[in-house]
Amino acid sequence: MHPMSQAVVILGASGRLGHALCPLAAGAGFDVIAVARTPLDIEGPGNTRWITADLTVAGDRARVATVVDAWTAGYDHVCVVDSVLDRSGVNAMRRSVQGVTDAVVGLHDRLSAGGRSWALVAASTTAVLAPGPYQTPYGRAKRRQIITYARSGVSGAALLLPQLTPLPCAKTACRPAWSFDQAARRLVAAALTAPTRPGFTIRVPDLAAAALSERIMPLSDVGTAIRTHLRSLVLERDSMQAHRAATRSRLRLAPLRLRRLIDHHLAPAALVRRFADRYHVTVIDERTLGSSPIENGAAHAR
Repeated sequence: MHPMSQAVVILGASGRLGHALCPLAAGAGFDVIAVARTPLDIEGPGNTRWITADLTVAGDRARVATVVDAWTAGYDHVCVVDSVLDRSGVNAMRRSVQGVTDAVVGLHDRLSAGGRSWALVAASTTAVLAPGPYQTPYGRAKRRQIITYARSGVSGAALLLPQLTPLPCAKTACRPAWSFDQAARRLVAAALTAPTRPGFTIRVPDLAAAALSERIMPLSDVGTAIRTHLRSLVLERDSMQAHRAATRSRLRLAPLRLRRLIDHHLAPAALVRRFADRYHVTVIDERTLGSSPIENGAAHAR
Protein backbone atom coordinates (compact mmCIF):
# COMPACT_ATOMS: atom_id res chain seq x y z
CA MET A 1 0.00 0.00 0.00
CA HIS A 2 1.29 3.46 -0.90
CA PRO A 3 1.62 5.79 2.08
CA MET A 4 -0.60 8.46 0.49
CA SER A 5 -3.08 5.90 -0.94
CA GLN A 6 -4.45 8.32 -3.54
CA ALA A 7 -3.24 9.12 -7.03
CA VAL A 8 -4.41 11.49 -9.73
CA VAL A 9 -3.62 11.16 -13.43
CA ILE A 10 -3.69 14.58 -15.12
CA LEU A 11 -4.15 14.35 -18.87
CA GLY A 12 -3.01 17.53 -20.61
CA ALA A 13 -0.73 18.51 -17.74
CA SER A 14 1.32 21.01 -19.74
CA GLY A 15 -1.65 23.15 -20.82
CA ARG A 16 -2.76 26.31 -19.05
CA LEU A 17 -5.28 24.42 -16.93
CA GLY A 18 -2.98 21.44 -16.39
CA HIS A 19 -0.17 23.77 -15.34
CA ALA A 20 -2.41 25.05 -12.54
CA LEU A 21 -3.68 21.57 -11.66
CA CYS A 22 -0.38 19.78 -11.02
CA PRO A 23 0.91 21.72 -7.98
CA LEU A 24 -2.58 22.00 -6.49
CA ALA A 25 -3.16 18.25 -6.75
CA ALA A 26 0.25 17.50 -5.28
CA GLY A 27 -0.38 19.94 -2.45
CA ALA A 28 -3.76 18.28 -1.77
CA GLY A 29 -2.00 14.99 -1.01
CA PHE A 30 -2.22 13.22 -4.34
CA ASP A 31 0.62 11.35 -5.97
CA VAL A 32 0.48 13.00 -9.39
CA ILE A 33 0.98 11.27 -12.72
CA ALA A 34 1.18 14.05 -15.29
CA VAL A 35 0.66 13.20 -18.96
CA ALA A 36 1.67 15.72 -21.61
CA ARG A 37 3.40 16.03 -24.96
CA THR A 38 6.04 18.23 -23.31
CA PRO A 39 6.73 17.77 -19.57
CA LEU A 40 7.01 20.94 -17.50
CA ASP A 41 9.37 21.78 -14.67
CA ILE A 42 6.82 22.76 -12.02
CA GLU A 43 7.95 23.76 -8.55
CA GLY A 44 6.15 22.20 -5.62
CA PRO A 45 5.90 18.88 -3.75
CA GLY A 46 8.07 16.17 -5.21
CA ASN A 47 5.30 13.63 -5.71
CA THR A 48 4.84 14.20 -9.44
CA ARG A 49 5.89 11.81 -12.20
CA TRP A 50 5.64 12.60 -15.89
CA ILE A 51 4.64 10.52 -18.91
CA THR A 52 5.57 12.07 -22.24
CA ALA A 53 2.86 11.17 -24.75
CA ASP A 54 0.75 12.57 -27.57
CA LEU A 55 -2.77 11.30 -26.96
CA THR A 56 -3.73 11.79 -30.60
CA VAL A 57 -1.39 8.86 -31.39
CA ALA A 58 -2.82 5.37 -30.79
CA GLY A 59 0.51 3.88 -29.74
CA ASP A 60 1.02 6.61 -27.14
CA ARG A 61 -2.47 6.07 -25.75
CA ALA A 62 -1.79 2.35 -25.32
CA ARG A 63 1.53 3.08 -23.62
CA VAL A 64 -0.09 5.56 -21.24
CA ALA A 65 -2.71 2.96 -20.26
CA THR A 66 0.02 0.41 -19.54
CA VAL A 67 2.14 2.79 -17.46
CA VAL A 68 -0.82 4.21 -15.53
CA ASP A 69 -2.05 0.69 -14.79
CA ALA A 70 1.36 -0.19 -13.34
CA TRP A 71 1.99 3.06 -11.47
CA THR A 72 -1.44 3.21 -9.80
CA ALA A 73 -1.50 -0.39 -8.56
CA GLY A 74 -2.12 -0.48 -4.82
CA TYR A 75 -3.70 2.94 -4.40
CA ASP A 76 -6.98 3.23 -2.49
CA HIS A 77 -8.26 6.08 -4.64
CA VAL A 78 -7.36 6.80 -8.27
CA CYS A 79 -8.78 9.71 -10.24
CA VAL A 80 -8.14 10.71 -13.85
CA VAL A 81 -8.55 14.41 -14.71
CA ASP A 82 -9.13 15.28 -18.36
CA SER A 83 -7.84 18.82 -18.95
CA VAL A 84 -6.75 18.33 -22.57
CA LEU A 85 -7.41 21.03 -25.14
CA ASP A 86 -5.33 22.07 -28.14
CA ARG A 87 -6.37 25.67 -28.88
CA SER A 88 -4.20 26.15 -31.97
CA GLY A 89 -7.06 25.56 -34.40
CA VAL A 90 -10.39 23.83 -34.95
CA ASN A 91 -8.85 20.72 -36.50
CA ALA A 92 -6.21 20.44 -33.79
CA MET A 93 -8.89 20.95 -31.14
CA ARG A 94 -11.01 18.15 -32.58
CA ARG A 95 -8.04 15.79 -32.72
CA SER A 96 -7.06 16.58 -29.13
CA VAL A 97 -10.59 16.08 -27.79
CA GLN A 98 -11.02 12.83 -29.70
CA GLY A 99 -7.56 11.64 -28.64
CA VAL A 100 -8.11 12.18 -24.94
CA THR A 101 -11.60 10.65 -25.19
CA ASP A 102 -10.10 7.51 -26.72
CA ALA A 103 -7.37 7.53 -24.06
CA VAL A 104 -9.91 7.68 -21.21
CA VAL A 105 -12.02 4.90 -22.71
CA GLY A 106 -8.85 2.83 -23.17
CA LEU A 107 -7.88 3.42 -19.55
CA HIS A 108 -11.37 2.38 -18.51
CA ASP A 109 -11.11 -0.88 -20.45
CA ARG A 110 -7.61 -1.60 -19.16
CA LEU A 111 -8.28 -0.89 -15.48
CA SER A 112 -11.73 -2.48 -15.47
CA ALA A 113 -10.31 -5.67 -16.96
CA GLY A 114 -8.02 -5.89 -13.94
CA GLY A 115 -10.85 -5.31 -11.49
CA ARG A 116 -9.61 -1.80 -10.68
CA SER A 117 -11.95 1.01 -9.62
CA TRP A 118 -11.27 4.64 -10.47
CA ALA A 119 -13.09 7.87 -11.32
CA LEU A 120 -12.91 10.49 -14.05
CA VAL A 121 -13.21 14.23 -13.59
CA ALA A 122 -13.53 15.95 -16.97
CA ALA A 123 -13.02 19.66 -17.51
CA SER A 124 -15.88 20.45 -19.87
CA THR A 125 -17.72 23.64 -20.80
CA THR A 126 -21.14 25.28 -20.71
CA ALA A 127 -20.79 25.45 -24.51
CA VAL A 128 -22.14 21.88 -24.67
CA LEU A 129 -25.56 23.33 -23.74
CA ALA A 130 -25.79 25.73 -26.68
CA PRO A 131 -28.66 25.30 -29.17
CA GLY A 132 -27.68 24.49 -32.76
CA PRO A 133 -27.60 28.01 -34.27
CA TYR A 134 -25.43 29.20 -31.37
CA GLN A 135 -23.10 26.22 -31.22
CA THR A 136 -19.37 26.26 -31.99
CA PRO A 137 -17.13 23.42 -33.23
CA TYR A 138 -15.62 23.36 -29.73
CA GLY A 139 -18.99 22.99 -28.06
CA ARG A 140 -20.02 20.19 -30.42
CA ALA A 141 -16.75 18.31 -29.84
CA LYS A 142 -17.05 18.58 -26.05
CA ARG A 143 -20.70 17.54 -26.21
CA ARG A 144 -19.80 14.36 -28.12
CA GLN A 145 -17.07 13.72 -25.57
CA ILE A 146 -19.44 13.94 -22.59
CA ILE A 147 -21.91 11.57 -24.22
CA THR A 148 -19.12 9.11 -25.03
CA TYR A 149 -17.95 9.18 -21.41
CA ALA A 150 -21.48 8.61 -20.15
CA ARG A 151 -22.12 5.74 -22.55
CA SER A 152 -18.79 4.00 -21.96
CA GLY A 153 -19.52 3.13 -18.33
CA VAL A 154 -16.83 5.44 -16.91
CA SER A 155 -17.50 6.52 -13.33
CA GLY A 156 -17.17 10.19 -12.45
CA ALA A 157 -18.35 13.60 -13.58
CA ALA A 158 -17.90 16.34 -16.15
CA LEU A 159 -17.82 19.91 -14.84
CA LEU A 160 -19.36 22.50 -17.16
CA LEU A 161 -16.91 25.34 -16.68
CA PRO A 162 -17.45 28.94 -17.82
CA GLN A 163 -14.95 30.87 -19.91
CA LEU A 164 -11.46 30.59 -18.41
CA THR A 165 -9.14 33.59 -18.18
CA PRO A 166 -5.56 34.04 -16.92
CA LEU A 167 -6.60 36.45 -14.14
CA PRO A 168 -9.39 36.15 -11.55
CA CYS A 169 -12.61 37.89 -12.51
CA ALA A 170 -16.30 37.45 -11.81
CA LYS A 171 -17.43 38.03 -15.36
CA THR A 172 -16.22 39.16 -18.76
CA ALA A 173 -18.68 41.57 -20.40
CA CYS A 174 -21.95 39.65 -20.13
CA ARG A 175 -20.32 36.26 -19.61
CA PRO A 176 -19.39 34.53 -16.34
CA ALA A 177 -15.68 33.69 -16.21
CA TRP A 178 -13.24 31.87 -13.94
CA SER A 179 -9.47 32.04 -13.74
CA PHE A 180 -7.48 28.90 -14.58
CA ASP A 181 -6.48 28.67 -10.91
CA GLN A 182 -10.12 28.88 -9.84
CA ALA A 183 -11.10 26.09 -12.25
CA ALA A 184 -8.10 24.00 -11.14
CA ARG A 185 -9.10 24.30 -7.48
CA ARG A 186 -12.58 23.14 -8.34
CA LEU A 187 -11.30 20.16 -10.34
CA VAL A 188 -8.95 19.09 -7.55
CA ALA A 189 -11.81 19.28 -5.03
CA ALA A 190 -13.89 17.11 -7.35
CA ALA A 191 -11.02 14.63 -7.69
CA LEU A 192 -10.76 14.31 -3.91
CA THR A 193 -14.41 13.35 -3.59
CA ALA A 194 -15.06 11.59 -6.90
CA PRO A 195 -16.91 8.31 -6.24
CA THR A 196 -15.71 5.19 -8.03
CA ARG A 197 -19.15 3.59 -8.01
CA PRO A 198 -20.80 3.23 -11.45
CA GLY A 199 -22.44 6.30 -12.91
CA PHE A 200 -21.44 9.46 -14.75
CA THR A 201 -22.93 12.87 -14.00
CA ILE A 202 -22.73 16.32 -15.54
CA ARG A 203 -22.32 19.09 -12.96
CA VAL A 204 -23.18 22.74 -13.48
CA PRO A 205 -21.16 24.80 -10.95
CA ASP A 206 -22.54 27.87 -9.24
CA LEU A 207 -21.49 30.40 -11.85
CA ALA A 208 -21.30 34.11 -11.07
CA ALA A 209 -24.37 35.88 -12.43
CA ALA A 210 -23.88 38.15 -15.42
CA ALA A 211 -25.96 41.18 -16.32
CA LEU A 212 -27.21 41.23 -19.90
CA SER A 213 -27.18 44.52 -21.73
CA GLU A 214 -30.62 46.02 -22.31
CA ARG A 215 -29.46 48.43 -24.98
CA ILE A 216 -31.28 48.61 -28.32
CA MET A 217 -29.32 46.76 -30.98
CA PRO A 218 -27.98 49.22 -33.60
CA LEU A 219 -28.47 48.30 -37.24
CA SER A 220 -24.71 48.22 -37.74
CA ASP A 221 -24.51 45.18 -35.44
CA VAL A 222 -26.54 43.17 -37.93
CA GLY A 223 -23.98 43.78 -40.66
CA THR A 224 -21.15 43.01 -38.26
CA ALA A 225 -22.80 39.74 -37.25
CA ILE A 226 -23.23 38.69 -40.89
CA ARG A 227 -19.61 39.51 -41.75
CA THR A 228 -18.31 37.73 -38.64
CA HIS A 229 -20.42 34.67 -39.43
CA LEU A 230 -19.21 34.49 -43.05
CA ARG A 231 -15.59 34.95 -41.96
CA SER A 232 -15.85 31.92 -39.67
CA LEU A 233 -17.31 29.83 -42.51
CA VAL A 234 -15.02 30.91 -45.35
CA LEU A 235 -11.85 32.81 -44.45
CA GLU A 236 -11.07 31.52 -40.94
CA ARG A 237 -12.69 28.10 -40.78
CA ASP A 238 -9.86 26.70 -38.63
CA SER A 239 -9.89 29.56 -36.13
CA MET A 240 -11.54 28.81 -32.80
CA GLN A 241 -11.59 32.54 -32.06
CA ALA A 242 -13.46 33.29 -35.30
CA HIS A 243 -16.16 30.72 -34.55
CA ARG A 244 -16.51 32.00 -30.99
CA ALA A 245 -16.80 35.60 -32.21
CA ALA A 246 -19.44 34.58 -34.77
CA THR A 247 -21.52 32.82 -32.13
CA ARG A 248 -21.33 35.79 -29.77
CA SER A 249 -22.33 38.19 -32.53
CA ARG A 250 -25.41 36.06 -33.27
CA LEU A 251 -26.28 36.01 -29.57
CA ARG A 252 -26.11 39.81 -29.44
CA LEU A 253 -28.81 39.97 -32.11
CA ALA A 254 -31.25 37.96 -30.00
CA PRO A 255 -33.86 39.88 -27.96
CA LEU A 256 -32.99 40.03 -24.28
CA ARG A 257 -35.85 37.75 -23.24
CA LEU A 258 -34.77 35.10 -25.75
CA ARG A 259 -31.10 35.43 -24.90
CA ARG A 260 -31.80 34.66 -21.25
CA LEU A 261 -33.08 31.29 -22.47
CA ILE A 262 -30.43 30.41 -25.08
CA ASP A 263 -27.11 31.92 -23.96
CA HIS A 264 -25.04 28.95 -22.80
CA HIS A 265 -22.64 31.25 -20.93
CA LEU A 266 -25.40 31.71 -18.36
CA ALA A 267 -26.27 27.98 -18.31
CA PRO A 268 -30.01 28.73 -18.18
CA ALA A 269 -32.13 26.08 -16.46
CA ALA A 270 -34.10 25.43 -19.66
CA LEU A 271 -30.93 24.46 -21.55
CA VAL A 272 -29.74 22.28 -18.67
CA ARG A 273 -33.07 20.44 -18.62
CA ARG A 274 -33.05 20.09 -22.42
CA PHE A 275 -29.56 18.62 -22.35
CA ALA A 276 -30.50 16.08 -19.66
CA ASP A 277 -33.66 15.02 -21.49
CA ARG A 278 -32.11 14.84 -24.94
CA TYR A 279 -29.02 12.86 -24.01
CA HIS A 280 -30.41 10.79 -21.15
CA VAL A 281 -27.81 11.87 -18.63
CA THR A 282 -28.01 12.93 -14.99
CA VAL A 283 -27.26 16.64 -14.54
CA ILE A 284 -26.64 18.19 -11.14
CA ASP A 285 -27.18 21.95 -11.13
CA GLU A 286 -25.27 23.18 -8.08
CA ARG A 287 -26.96 26.59 -8.25
CA THR A 288 -30.17 25.03 -6.99
CA LEU A 289 -29.17 23.91 -3.53
CA GLY A 290 -31.25 21.15 -1.99
CA SER A 291 -32.96 20.25 -5.26
CA SER A 292 -32.95 16.80 -6.81
CA PRO A 293 -30.63 16.06 -9.73
CA ILE A 294 -32.15 16.23 -13.21
CA GLU A 295 -32.30 12.55 -14.06
CA ASN A 296 -33.51 10.46 -16.92
CA GLY A 297 -32.51 6.93 -16.02
CA ALA A 298 -30.22 5.57 -18.74
CA ALA A 299 -27.00 7.40 -19.54
CA HIS A 300 -26.85 7.35 -23.29
CA ALA A 301 -27.83 9.52 -26.19
CA ARG A 302 -30.81 9.09 -28.41
